[in-house]
Amino acid sequence: MTELTAAFHLSLLRERASPWRPLALSLTSGWRLVAVCALGSLLLAAFALRGLPPEHTASMVVGPIARTGASAMGARTPVAMRADMPMSMLEFGNGDEMLSDFARFVELLSSPTVAARLMTEPGLLAHLFPERWDPATGRWHTPGGLSGWLRGLILGLAGREDWSAPDVDIVSHHLRRAIVVQSLGTTPMRRISYRDSDRAFAVTLLHRLTAAADAHLRTEAARRANAEIGYIRAGLAAAQTADSRKALVELLGDQERVAMMIGVDLPFAADPIEPPSASNQPDWPNPLIILPLAAAVGAGLGLFLVFARRAWQEPVRRAFRRRMAEATVD
Repeated sequence: MTELTAAFHLSLLRERASPWRPLALSLTSGWRLVAVCALGSLLLAAFALRGLPPEHTASMVVGPIARTGASAMGARTPVAMRADMPMSMLEFGNGDEMLSDFARFVELLSSPTVAARLMTEPGLLAHLFPERWDPATGRWHTPGGLSGWLRGLILGLAGREDWSAPDVDIVSHHLRRAIVVQSLGTTPMRRISYRDSDRAFAVTLLHRLTAAADAHLRTEAARRANAEIGYIRAGLAAAQTADSRKALVELLGDQERVAMMIGVDLPFAADPIEPPSASNQPDWPNPLIILPLAAAVGAGLGLFLVFARRAWQEPVRRAFRRRMAEATVD
């Protein structure tokens, strides 16, 4: 009995002398749990990746139309050019203009105005909302399945109904979530991106989206220029003095030049520096990132379980040692 007591106290002294020894024992005895958790998380992530449709990211780079230089379109409205006017302001708009055409272009990408133009494209809405479109009957419907039932139940409790056919606001909200606009450094250029399971559709949507925003700005500029030309001509017909007629004739010539330049078959507000393109290989979800991350998360969960089991069993072990010590003393 004395030898057993001495051996027990010797092991207890060793554990007290080495505080890291219980941790090392936990890791040594629990490595199988860590490996099982890491492997299980890896297999679960791989199974989830097989169920998710791969998607392609289409992107393009646009920049403001220059007002000066070899490729410039000139000023959109008559403005007195001063020698002290910064050239950087001329690239974005006139010297007294607080909001440029390019800034309006970026804001219009997900606006209801552009959404209304896109809704006229055949087949576009059916691709954006496939869960609500029935190709057999050619009609819109509320989505079925468990998720559709839960959505309808929640909306029904609030006294509302789920929508079936998308309207302008719904399409605009979808574009606001799906379209990503990023600044390129300190330059005014922007990178516009859109992700979809159909590579060709993603590229086409960026084409149509930017064309719709640019066309809307061109239409508004032409409408404004024509209205100003009509107003100047009316004033010219009523002018009495030669000085007034001369000033109006000069102003009319400037406005007619602006109206003529607006009609040029070139981009109006945004220049496509890099046209829309997408890789042939899907880039989301990326298995090279998700699978190692899933394995790391599983290993972390395994370590947590090992330490939790150690903390749960430690009071039991201490109680057993206390009883053994009391038994040996008796």
